[in-house]
Amino acid sequence: MQNKTQNYKPPKAVNNGNAAIATTKHTGKMKTIITTVRYETDHTHSYLKLNEHKILNAFERLAAILRMAKSSSDAYTRISEWHRDINLGVAQAQLDIFHEHRLEREKSLPVMDEFTINTPDDYTMQFEVSHPVGLSITQLIMAVDKELNAIEKLFMCGALDDLEYAEACRQAAAIVTGVTSRIMKVTSPGKRKGGQFYPRYYLEFLRDPHFNMLSLCGIPHDIAKTILTDEQLALLDKANNEDSENKVA
Repeated sequence: MQNKTQNYKPPKAVNNGNAAIATTKHTGKMKTIITTVRYETDHTHSYLKLNEHKILNAFERLAAILRMAKSSSDAYTRISEWHRDINLGVAQAQLDIFHEHRLEREKSLPVMDEFTINTPDDYTMQFEVSHPVGLSITQLIMAVDKELNAIEKLFMCGALDDLEYAEACRQAAAIVTGVTSRIMKVTSPGKRKGGQFYPRYYLEFLRDPHFNMLSLCGIPHDIAKTILTDEQLALLDKANNEDSENKVA
């Protein structure tokens, strides 16, 4: 019997005049959501220009899974709770640490003179997504940018040097990249023999109670200890130990 399952096709990033738009492949075929990301930092501007397609690709994959999982409440709950509690939970924990480090640094700095920073008017990007889950990454991008903007101000007034500013940008990028990377890692079993991703095929894994999503995430252990339950942490440690034993063997 011919397999009628349609494989997932990645979205496209396009440019519409002066406004950059990352758009889903579902545009014009179903209702979509257009959201505008307004940012302040040079780093976010460069980061989005380089990674808009990867960001949209990851979240459109997650959207495809959620649409497919509507037929199975357990599978739907599993993937949606993973994204909310684990994936975004890691990012929020990292952002909180980022914020605390910035506040500590500001305490040791002298009072800054008032000055004006001129931000380009076109520091915006639009994302057109096919599912509300896509809004979670745009909200995170703006939250990270807000924190980094405070750090960039310190750099622009000479309170931080180039190396310190570059490290702050690296940490900011890691927060956002981590979210998209974890989506791609935890959904990787949905790719048959290294080919394209099939949401219906991945649904079979979500229905399997022994499918350990945590083992695929690559969660930093220091963060894992703060957001995971004891049971989840035990599962993660077990998976990591088994992986280490397999590598040694």
